[in-house]
Amino acid sequence: GKFQEGDNSVVFDSRNVSKLQFLGTGEEGKVEFWVDVKEDWDFGGDRPSLTNQVFLSQAQEEFTVEVSSDLNLDQVAYLQNEMFRNEGPIPPEVGRGTEYAVMWKPKISFSEVKNAKVKSELPENVELTGKVFPEDATSSLSFDSETRMLTWDIGELGNATTTPNISFQIELTPDSSQEGETPVLMKEATITGTDIYTKKEVTATSSAIDTTLLEGP
Repeated sequence: GKFQEGDNSVVFDSRNVSKLQFLGTGEEGKVEFWVDVKEDWDFGGDRPSLTNQVFLSQAQEEFTVEVSSDLNLDQVAYLQNEMFRNEGPIPPEVGRGTEYAVMWKPKISFSEVKNAKVKSELPENVELTGKVFPEDATSSLSFDSETRMLTWDIGELGNATTTPNISFQIELTPDSSQEGETPVLMKEATITGTDIYTKKEVTATSSAIDTTLLEGP
C-alpha cells in the first residue's frame, strides 16, 4: 500500500496487488497495514476508537474499531515509608536480613478490565515478612513457595481515581555470592487483564528493582 498525506489514505492498486486487476464473482482476498497511534489521547470522556472508510470501486464501507485499555504498572521499593517500619543493616550485609517495602501501583487510562492480576517471581534470598497494606488486601495476595511466584488478584480495574494499590514488606538476606553486589529486590512484575469492551487481553510489565533503585529517604 502507498500512504497519501493529503487525505491520510492508504491506497492499494493493481500495480502493487496483482489480484486487484480482476475480481471475479464471489472472489475474496485481503490486504493489511499497520498504524501507530498517539500515546496521549484527548477523547472527551468517550471510549476511544479508530474509524476508517474503505472504498472498493463503487462500494464503500465504514469500520469502527474500539481501542483496548491502556494498562500500566509501577513497581517501587522503599527503604522506609509510612506503612511499615523496616529494619536491618544498610547497606545489606551477608547473612543478615534487611527489610524493604514494595508497592504495586496499577494505572489504566480509560475503559475497564476484568480478571486483573499482577505477578512477579521473588528473587533468591528475598522472602515475604507477611506484612501487607491495606490489611484487607491480604487475602488477594498469594505466594507459591515452589515457583516463588507472587500474585495479586485485583479483579476488576477501572479508570476511576480510586485505583487500588498494594504494599507488602520483603526481607533480603544476602549470601556470600552477593557480597559487594547490588542484589535484586524484585524481578519484573507483569499486570494482565481482559478489556471488558474489546474482550482482548491487555498486559504491561514494570522494571526490576535492585538495592540502588529505592524511592524515598
